[in-house]
Amino acid sequence: MIKKSYKSVLFFSVILSFLLILISSCSQVTPEIISPEYSVIFEYEDEKSIPKARMSIFAESLTEPNRYDRIKVYCENGGYIWDFDEIAMFSNQKRSWAGNTNLVMPQNQVFPSGKYELTFYNADEKDTSVILNVNYDSSFYKLTSSESENLLKNKNAVTKIAVYDKNRTMIYFGEKTSSFKSSRGIWNTFSNAKYYQDIIITPENNVMCIMPEKEVSLETQQEN
Repeated sequence: MIKKSYKSVLFFSVILSFLLILISSCSQVTPEIISPEYSVIFEYEDEKSIPKARMSIFAESLTEPNRYDRIKVYCENGGYIWDFDEIAMFSNQKRSWAGNTNLVMPQNQVFPSGKYELTFYNADEKDTSVILNVNYDSSFYKLTSSESENLLKNKNAVTKIAVYDKNRTMIYFGEKTSSFKSSRGIWNTFSNAKYYQDIIITPENNVMCIMPEKEVSLETQQEN
């Protein structure tokens, strides 16, 4: 019995040591990121107000994105720093991205153009950095939704549409085809549709304008 007990302890000690080595080696993998991208998002509450602005930044991850513990963004022009642990992740086939969709500036400040350094950290503080060059038309900060829409038409922008139900749960996002040009067309396709928003994006994806929310109502349908 003593010999069997000794062998069992030795066996489990070896297994435990192996697992500790495996876990340690996994946590120490240095992050690998490439192809950073950004969009400055201008969001309109109504047709008369100027927009609220935020920035979305993402980079493709060559390592498992769920290893990341936090991301730091440093703006060289102005010295602004964002350091956050709320990381958005998504995958498309065999590719993965990690980043954040809600970077905001101090009140009344504009996101500067220029170099931004993105640093991705693992839980053990191993990190890697990449440079993101930001260059966009900042005139949108002072434009109403209709003014922005006119400007975007001259930039060959693409218009998409987001459709929501009565609980504001998104039920569709995609190209704004001819069938979605009117409230009746939206309702004919989605009988549970209650609200919608046009989302206009520049060809380079560096500016996105989210237009005011509109209601899909019976009155609107009859007018169209």
